[in-house]
Amino acid sequence: MAKKTSSYNTIKLFAGVVLLLVAVVGLLYGSMLREMSRAANDYRQGDAEGALKRYETVEQRLRSFGAMRIIPARDRQDLLLNEARLLYTLARYDEAGERLDRETEIAGLISDGRFLLLRGNIAFRKAIINFSESPFREVSVLEEQLLAAEDTLRDSLRLNPDDWDTKYNYEFINYVRKQLTEGDEGDMKLLMENVRIKDIPPQALSPEQQK
Repeated sequence: MAKKTSSYNTIKLFAGVVLLLVAVVGLLYGSMLREMSRAANDYRQGDAEGALKRYETVEQRLRSFGAMRIIPARDRQDLLLNEARLLYTLARYDEAGERLDRETEIAGLISDGRFLLLRGNIAFRKAIINFSESPFREVSVLEEQLLAAEDTLRDSLRLNPDDWDTKYNYEFINYVRKQLTEGDEGDMKLLMENVRIKDIPPQALSPEQQK
């Protein structure tokens, strides 16, 4: 009889611990969503640095609880993607790419076209900066880097064929690359001084995510 009572108490204790863990994770998740909403609001008010700090705080908190792999994949992707977008906005391109890599480390193969869109944008920006700052300005190197950015955006289009931002950026990079080989030196100089690409700002949570 005593043995049965002991087993019953053990089961009750285990169930209590599980319920406590579920409650903690639920509170953490709710706090994460609220903080992400505040970060998006900071960005809308022009405070990119403040928004980035909020997102980074959320990520650090999740990692401290070992919850990055537990929360819904879409929320984790939004968190890392918005961090990367903010770093991109702040022209911290290497750090932005590193944030995208964090999702790859967790999920493996990326099946979210938004990540590839931003990765293509980063590759484009870095290619232009490297070319502009290089004392040699090797057109062949720039063309190769632009082709890599173009390929990444093509992969993004395969995942999101109706995304107009990706279509615009893909066509623009394709145009720039062709101008390098078909235009004269004066055209190329003018092009390099006026290159533009449509950037995607950090996005707020959907109404479903804010519930």
